[in-house]
Amino acid sequence: MSLEAWTLPWEEAREGLLVHRDKRVVYLNPAAAELLAVDREKVRGLPLILALRDHRLEALALEGGEAVLEVRGRLLSVRACPGFLYLLDVTEARRRGLEAEEASALLAHEFRTPLAGMAVLLQALAPKDPKEAQVLDLLKKEVARLTRLVESLAHLRPGHREAFALEDLWLRLSALMQDRLRGRRVEVSLGHRVEADPEALFQVLLNLLDNALKYGQDPIRLLSRVQGGRLYLEVRDRGAPLPDYEGLFQPGRRGGEGSGQGLGLYLVRRLAQGLGGGAYALREGEENAFGVWLPVD
Repeated sequence: MSLEAWTLPWEEAREGLLVHRDKRVVYLNPAAAELLAVDREKVRGLPLILALRDHRLEALALEGGEAVLEVRGRLLSVRACPGFLYLLDVTEARRRGLEAEEASALLAHEFRTPLAGMAVLLQALAPKDPKEAQVLDLLKKEVARLTRLVESLAHLRPGHREAFALEDLWLRLSALMQDRLRGRRVEVSLGHRVEADPEALFQVLLNLLDNALKYGQDPIRLLSRVQGGRLYLEVRDRGAPLPDYEGLFQPGRRGGEGSGQGLGLYLVRRLAQGLGGGAYALREGEENAFGVWLPVD
């Protein structure tokens, strides 16, 4: 296949592509020319550094790897493999992430006072029978959980770590979400133990399950597995394939415009990172999988 035929799809691509051989520019698409602020016709055939005008970019192009760099006043996600340099402008995505971070800190601040008041009121209530006592105990635990979560979001630090069974999280979830789970087909296989902040991980699983119940199709599966020194916790659903799985962790995604703030998956990633891990979404077979991973000893 000729170079012209091979590069044709890249002429309309949003991601920048620069092709180089022997440290000289062979091709760059319009997006790359815009991001690098060069005339692509003039730099074609010239030494690579004259097109990139940045020694960090040149080193990455020649050595390979990935990085996020500020170039020409933009924040670029850069990925390099032999002969190819891919450039993507993530300035706006980073801005939205920072705004969401500020919003979550503001919400945490606003929630502190009412949560403290609720805790005091719940302590003052006297249940009349065992059923009321059970409900009151559940409410106290939820207020305590939300208080710890608010503090975690406000200060960007993980909470208390302890060892516990993942099945314990499901017992709490099923009690909390029993009305929403009624009539839905949910399969649970959480057979592992983990040492982590239980409240943060509970919120992760709550958000993932809420995401599946809102947008997915049954059966919904909650799974855990250990692989390669990591523990994976996933919620899977049979919804339709999605066009951009990575973008779902940006605020306001999956549900579409007008479906709410869309902070659920963003907070999942934020909490997972606070626990020393990460979050992901992918299509596997006929399922959408949304999950987090945590390091294990």
